[in-house]
Amino acid sequence: MFLAYCDACEERFLLPANHVTSVHNLESGVIAVELTCYEGHRILVLSGKDIDVQGPATV
Repeated sequence: MFLAYCDACEERFLLPANHVTSVHNLESGVIAVELTCYEGHRILVLSGKDIDVQGPATV
């Protein structure tokens, strides 16, 4: 499950793994997970040990 905020819907969602469209290792310690919300909008979630904010961050 991924906690993500959709700018288009102006809502936070708990999304299951089947909403993941891609995963990219941007650099050591930074992972980008692309998801779609329940309305189909694209959401990018950054995760990993080298993210500067606490908890999962959305871009």
